[in-house]
Amino acid sequence: MQKRGHESFKEYTQRWRDLAAQVAPPMMEKEMITIIVDTLPVFYYEKMVGYTPSSFADLVFASERIDVGSKRGKFNHPTWTTEKNWGK
Repeated sequence: MQKRGHESFKEYTQRWRDLAAQVAPPMMEKEMITIIVDTLPVFYYEKMVGYTPSSFADLVFASERIDVGSKRGKFNHPTWTTEKNWGK
């Protein structure tokens, strides 16, 4: 599963979580966090892989902060130019 170009990060994670809720047996929150981080583009993955959020909501908040920081030019990353539409 990947984020669609027009989706916000929050919309993507909601769609992802809705799909994960259909899995039987239910996934633990920590497992959901690990799996969704693995779906992220390199730019986000590099920033999130060392972060251990205590909840799915914390993951969404941190990812939204990455979006804001990237839009403000706070990150200098070569892959951002190829993934710049990911956060829009």
